[in-house]
Amino acid sequence: MKEHKANREFIGFTLISGLISFGYNVVMTVIPLRMVDHGLSYSKIGSAMSAVAIGLMVIKLLIGHLSDMLGTKNFILSALAGLGIVCILLAKADRLLAFTVLMAALGIFRGIFLAVSGSYVMEMANSGEYGKIYGAVQGISSLLASVGGMISGLLYQFKEGEYALYICSFLLIASTLWAAIGLKNNQCMHGERLPILQIFKSINKRILIFCVLVFIQSFVAGPMWSFIIPMYCYNILLFSPAKLGILMSMDELIGAPTYMLAGRVVDKVNVVKFNILFLLITALGGLFLIKSPTPTIFMVVFLICSVSISCTFVGIPKERIGFIRKEQKGFELALISVCGSLGDSLGNNVLGRVAEKYTIDQCMYIFSASYIVMALLVALPLLFPNFRFASGKQEK
Repeated sequence: MKEHKANREFIGFTLISGLISFGYNVVMTVIPLRMVDHGLSYSKIGSAMSAVAIGLMVIKLLIGHLSDMLGTKNFILSALAGLGIVCILLAKADRLLAFTVLMAALGIFRGIFLAVSGSYVMEMANSGEYGKIYGAVQGISSLLASVGGMISGLLYQFKEGEYALYICSFLLIASTLWAAIGLKNNQCMHGERLPILQIFKSINKRILIFCVLVFIQSFVAGPMWSFIIPMYCYNILLFSPAKLGILMSMDELIGAPTYMLAGRVVDKVNVVKFNILFLLITALGGLFLIKSPTPTIFMVVFLICSVSISCTFVGIPKERIGFIRKEQKGFELALISVCGSLGDSLGNNVLGRVAEKYTIDQCMYIFSASYIVMALLVALPLLFPNFRFASGKQEK
């Protein structure tokens, strides 16, 4: 009975996470296309898209800390309802200011969910199969995100994707009722309340390395996948909205089984070596993107990069889980996530300007160099095994 209840909870949370990914992918496909069709430049699109990361950054640390004391369920409900309302408002947006404000709101409500989702997954993975559970959640989320990309690409021709945003809103608001019934309010930590400064001082130094890793990854991968590559395909390779939606959906569709397989693999292999391998493959893929002679080869290399990035999206969380303290898991996971949001925000602005002033080639060189730096950071425990932040209770 208890196992059946746990399975029902896992399925419910996974589908809710998937619906949020579905909605997010709809917005991230429709809104950049709409801004292009309204005559906005790369730099202005980058500024509006960076508002998502700013919203994420503002809310995550606070919610992550509060979830350690108050539990997670109410925050998940707030995120679902808020995202549903934002999608309705985005359906009517047509000016830069409206896009920017609503994308910031999107970031806030998505940030609320992301701030507590890591804690929820940790609670479900008490048996030690974190990689398997995390990979399954990410895989289903990726699968539903791919459906969102296809729907938004196919429906964009009808009032610039307005109907796709309405579908998204309905599903998110309906899932709020489902979550209210099916999710439990995860365990709260009632121990001594430490001051924020003391919490920072007591964090395992290796967590700081993960903060830098996530910052760099979000700085390059976020803007490249959210608007630079889609806009390159739309404006330079002359993809139609439908074809672009299918390409970005293939990215998510390939990512779904990759997450699930990678989740099982990282529970059984040396996760540090796993991460180094796929970080270097991603860096090499970035260089091949620059040299792609045809749109078809560009698409193939892009999808290979998507697979390797998906592997790191499972491997890096698996590696860091051995250094997260259970009593402060919400705060520490949110701290890492905030660094990702900061990187995403800066990356959208910086790479947007690079793409506008130069070409996508320069963005790809930055992308590849960044992944090489990440591989070196991940390799620190192997290169310097006696270094003081190379230790910790690492899960095997």
